[in-house]
Amino acid sequence: MAIDLKRTFSSLRLSRPLAAGTIIQQEGLILVSRLENGVETLALANPVASTDVPVGFTLTAGSLPDRTSYVETVTVPAAPATLEADLRNQHLVLNLVRAVSSDGTVLTIDPVYAGAPAPGTCKVDLPTGRVKFNPAEAGTTVTFTYLYDLTFAQSTQVFGQRFVNNWGLEAQFGYIEVGAAHAELYTDQFDASVDWSTVTAIQLGDGGQVVAAGVGPVLNAMVISVPSVDNYYLGLRIQFG
Repeated sequence: MAIDLKRTFSSLRLSRPLAAGTIIQQEGLILVSRLENGVETLALANPVASTDVPVGFTLTAGSLPDRTSYVETVTVPAAPATLEADLRNQHLVLNLVRAVSSDGTVLTIDPVYAGAPAPGTCKVDLPTGRVKFNPAEAGTTVTFTYLYDLTFAQSTQVFGQRFVNNWGLEAQFGYIEVGAAHAELYTDQFDASVDWSTVTAIQLGDGGQVVAAGVGPVLNAMVISVPSVDNYYLGLRIQFG
């Protein structure tokens, strides 16, 4: 899963054909309408356009997620010579990392790990999850919100093994179940670099992700829960259609 099953619901569930070439790996992605041979199909808009019409979010028990979100707090070592730490996860996604110091400062993420971080900057080695801080951050705590790619072993460990006979059902039959109409969606498929506590205009991004800025359509939605160390999901109340 890539949704919080305990809190996610929708007032309507639909089964719709997938657009040609569409592969669904995650739950909690927003699908848009496509007309193929006179019949509505659903697709992941990539790239997304302002004219795309969101229909609902993906529900699938047949695929293991390959990407998820995480929030954790790191204490920066006090000794200037050891201003490095390791996040709990590796394979972080470029541009989907946010770091906030305990004094409220939003640190600029520098994915080039070599060299010393400038003031107000945190260097992040995306493949290994190692982070490096400026001496001004020594002794403080920094909260990281990020998306990271999962290996197969990690995915089964985090989300549990899928029933083998359900694997690839969407690809086999060309249909997907979606949550539609009125929904409360707790998803890990969001732009983790954003401060969601201040967002008022929520948009659809490339590949069905939820973003705070871009060229995609503005969703009829509001934020009802912000990702935290106790809850890695972004909670949205959405009206589709």
